[in-house]
Parts: sequence; C-alpha cells; structure tokens
Amino acid sequence: MVGAGVRDVPHRPIAVVTGATSGIGAAFADALASRGMNLVAIGRRGERLEQLARRYAAIGNVSVRTIVADLADRTALKSVEDEIRRLAFVDTLVNCAGFGMFESFAASDPDQIERQLFLDLIVPARLAKAVVPGMIARRQGAIINVSSMAAFLPIPNFASYCAAKAGLTRLTEALHGELAGTGVRVQALCPGPVPTEFFAISGYDLEDVPKPLLQSAEACVESSLRALESGKVVHVPKLTIRLFLAVLSLFSSTTKAGILGRGTRWWTKKGDSSGSRSARLRRQKT
Repeated sequence: MVGAGVRDVPHRPIAVVTGATSGIGAAFADALASRGMNLVAIGRRGERLEQLARRYAAIGNVSVRTIVADLADRTALKSVEDEIRRLAFVDTLVNCAGFGMFESFAASDPDQIERQLFLDLIVPARLAKAVVPGMIARRQGAIINVSSMAAFLPIPNFASYCAAKAGLTRLTEALHGELAGTGVRVQALCPGPVPTEFFAISGYDLEDVPKPLLQSAEACVESSLRALESGKVVHVPKLTIRLFLAVLSLFSSTTKAGILGRGTRWWTKKGDSSGSRSARLRRQKT
C-alpha cells in the first residue's frame, strides 16, 4: 500500500474505486474526488497508482490511499476486504475492475474463464458485502457496479463476459430490492463501447466499433452519477446504445445471437483467421 492515508481528512466521506488506474475506473476516481470525497484507489499497477496519488497530492484538498492488489487473487481480495471494513466512512463503492476475452469458448483457457468470472462477478459481490453493513448502519451509501451492454446480449465469442455481466446486473437489481428503505443506493452501469484498455486486453479491435456507439469514459461516468442521484438502478448511459438494445430486444435470442455472430465472424475474418486471441498471443510469444 502506498499513498496518503484516507484518515488524514477524517470528516470526508470515502469513495473506494477498483480498477482505478485507467479507463472508467480512473474517470470515476476523478469525478468523485472533484465532488470532495477522499479516495481509496485499488489497482494492479503500483506505478500508475503512485502517479495518481502524486497528482492528487499536488492538487491538495483530497486524501488518497492506494492499494496495489490483483483482485483475481483470493488472498489479495481477502486483504482488501479487511482493509475496507476498517475504514470509518465508505460512502461510495465503485466496482470497476474486470476484463473480457474475445475468443471462441471452445478455444478458451478454462483457468482464464474462471479468472474472468471471478473478477467480473464474485469480486464485486464480495466487496459489496464488505461495505453494505456499514452503509446500512449509517443509512447512507452507494454502490456502482460497472456492468456492460453485454449483460443484455448473447454475443458469440464473448460468452463468459456476457454471463458475468448479466449476473452482475441481476445481483445489483436484487440488492436494490433488499436495500429499499435503508438509504443505500445501488446501480448497474451498463455502458456500450468506451475507448479504454479493455479492447487491447480482450483482443477486439476498437477501430471496428461503429463510431455512433462509442462514448468517452468521462461522459459515461458523469451520466452514471446523474442517474444515481435520480434513483436509476440499471443505467445505459448512451442513447444510441439504448436504441440499439431496444431494437435487438424485438428479436428472439437465437436471432440476436445470429445477428451478433455475423458481426464477430466478420471481425475474425478481417483480423485473424484463427478466431482465437490465445492463439494470437501464443504466436506473438514464439
């Protein structure tokens, strides 16, 4: 752990953000700090977290604690859970850490499938469990689970990712029902494509995404926070994505999978005939 302690400014509410070193997670950290919250920023890359802490130290008026942890590691996750429980006043938890794999299910590494499902679904559930009792006791708090438009879609070659995000969205909706009247708000943020490192990691080419579907991380986050204030539980932050999902909802699951599958097959032929990200990575290493 590096960075300033969040207890340096004891009367400020604390925002805990996972995946805080890039993309949507970094945008959430900036947005919540600008709203006067102290930060606990969690990520795998210590150097980036140190840069984040130094940037806020230069700005002043915000206290930051950074935690270097690979949340897909069960021991590291348990340590982070314990640390969060010790914090005096967690007002907001943003579960943003996660990844997707663009490749056929048959060609996927089973350990990677398990790692993805764990990071994208189990980790948010456990961290939410770590903060919910304190939030209920204070009758105040918010949990934002960063899901995806994939929660509503049967996308071939993204099977594990769709499954994880669908589960995360249903978890959020169920929590909303359980926490009604407690003062604790929850949201499943379901963005479309956002230009982040997700694409480089997943193996999908950002250039193949139609431009009208793209949204910046900053716009996505601002939309999420506005929707949270208005009580929106499942939020798709871009109008064109909402329209896209509405049109696809008119079709059966079989038809939707066929439509989406044609798109992914087109990309596979365009980018790599193997259709397997792991195969491409193996060739790059040899």
